[in-house]
Amino acid sequence: MRIRWLSTMLVAVMLALAACSGGGSTNEPSEQASPSASATDAEASSPSAVAEEPEVAPSDGPIDLKGRTIRIGQWWGMENYLSEEEIERQKKAEEKFNVKIEYVTVPFGEIQSRIITTSVAGQPFADIIMIPLEWSIPKMVSEGYIRNIDDLVDMADPNWNSIMLNYGKYNGKQYSFTDKDNNGHGFYYNKTLVQRNGLEDPYELQERGEWTWDKFLEMAKAVTKDGVFGVSQYDSPSSLAIPFIYSNNAFVTKDDQITYDAPEALEAIQFVSDLYNVHKVVGGAWTEGTVLFYPGYRWAAYDFNGSMADDWGYVFFPKGPRADNYVVPTTINMWHLMADAENPREVMAVWKELYERDIEKGFDGVIRAEEANFRNQEGLNTLRKMLGNGTVLQFYAYEGFSNYFSEAINNIMAGKGTPSSELARIKPLTQAAIDVTLKK
Repeated sequence: MRIRWLSTMLVAVMLALAACSGGGSTNEPSEQASPSASATDAEASSPSAVAEEPEVAPSDGPIDLKGRTIRIGQWWGMENYLSEEEIERQKKAEEKFNVKIEYVTVPFGEIQSRIITTSVAGQPFADIIMIPLEWSIPKMVSEGYIRNIDDLVDMADPNWNSIMLNYGKYNGKQYSFTDKDNNGHGFYYNKTLVQRNGLEDPYELQERGEWTWDKFLEMAKAVTKDGVFGVSQYDSPSSLAIPFIYSNNAFVTKDDQITYDAPEALEAIQFVSDLYNVHKVVGGAWTEGTVLFYPGYRWAAYDFNGSMADDWGYVFFPKGPRADNYVVPTTINMWHLMADAENPREVMAVWKELYERDIEKGFDGVIRAEEANFRNQEGLNTLRKMLGNGTVLQFYAYEGFSNYFSEAINNIMAGKGTPSSELARIKPLTQAAIDVTLKK
């Protein structure tokens, strides 16, 4: 499906802009990236509603793609991080379908503009692309750059995982897909500091269901002395506030509605504000061993294992008073089929052969890949329990929403406003962000 109605002049201008754009780059060997504002190139030039997908004739018999190349777009040089099993799967798929797999690596900060400009020009740079979910739904789907897969694969296949089925749909159709949910997001903790201060190990508390805000605060206060702190933010106060909101059975947004001012969310934001302004337990540097807890995703272990002398572990975020279960608040990247991909049914058939799609076997593969990065079996056990249980942070999909929300959280943690006053101040702005994104 091509966006044919754009003028040739607009295409030329957009291609020139893309060529001049440097863009930031995230080439981490992970399948996750920090949320980023969506590209604005040609925002007004794309269709405002999802176009009808062309009917795809059923494919009977074996598939022979006659040596065609299927291009997989991503940002981290994926071919350099394939497991031995994935390499073998690729060889078998190439032989089975008479096809060649090519990995097209584009710097993270340039992917959105590359999708837009190459699609408008009728020359999509890849057939399948990996991008953050908040980029694709609703923006890129509604603008016609991504194709749904409902008529290409059996959506009743039990090997489709729940996070994809729960979060990868738009207007009832499946646009985002993935072989597994490999995200872990919790607290790294300094086991050396735990032992030095005679504290109970958070993992043991977690396993008994007793890992709560109260226990977290008790431990954070106990170690905050002599240049050591209880907890550190990842990059901003939001990196602490957001997990605590979700760990209290609350949400920033839900079903395209603002929920950050619900009582459960306000309770969480006040709790984090007190960490900064009352208990004063926030500070320190994780890799230097001067902080007890550090919020982080699964892949951060790769860096910590070689750069940190102290022993460390990994646990869920503690449960708030309104929660019954531990949660995994997460952003997520998923695969997407470009709207102009040729032979889309056959492309999807090839993709399905490239990965272990049995859900449990896929999770086991994630754990095997992380064994060299995690310091102990307890951390791996925690990660295994996290897999498949993510709650996607959907508010990042709304244009500008996260900027306003982070601004309010920053002010609250700096003592420049209360949770109620700051969130009331930004509510019209964040509502506008939702409305603009959904084109209300």
